[in-house]
Amino acid sequence: MPDLPRKPAKPLRRKLPIKLPVVQIEPEPRNQVGCLTCGLCCTYIAVAIDGPISAKAASEILWHLYHDGVSIYRDGDDEWMVQFESRCRHLLDDNKCGIYEKRPHICREYSEVSCEVNSEGTGTTFYAPSEFLAYLQVKHKRIFRLISQTHVPAAEVLGRRTVKRGKYEPFEQQFTRLRALGEPKA
Repeated sequence: MPDLPRKPAKPLRRKLPIKLPVVQIEPEPRNQVGCLTCGLCCTYIAVAIDGPISAKAASEILWHLYHDGVSIYRDGDDEWMVQFESRCRHLLDDNKCGIYEKRPHICREYSEVSCEVNSEGTGTTFYAPSEFLAYLQVKHKRIFRLISQTHVPAAEVLGRRTVKRGKYEPFEQQFTRLRALGEPKA
């Protein structure tokens, strides 16, 4: 079969993108919440922990969340902390510090401008194991699969719950009582 003459290819026409003006909308400035209105930083203790980088670390986060008054916070920079609800004994009812002149260094470094209530950044707080597991299922599928079979109890026991604290004795009293059970009989 003889070669048929080909039509010359049409030159590609590039459409130039339409350039729209860039409009940046500045967010409304946040109103600063004063320390004497808030006092939140004096109602918990936060300690840095590893994020769910392994099945072991993820199961440790679950362990924290099994305890009442404990939550896990992940900030925007992927820093992880375990938070324990515990009101400072020196925080007065008017949110003033009862030992302000002699407060620890960590308190002196706090600033109402950069505190979590007034900061521009936001993070994620997990209050129940089910919330953390839902996060893992989306963000860390491999780790979720690894711990689901061996480290996760039934779904009905993983939600938030409220426990009346009145039925538990304070830790020190409980420790002393239990320690005495192990003392040799005289």
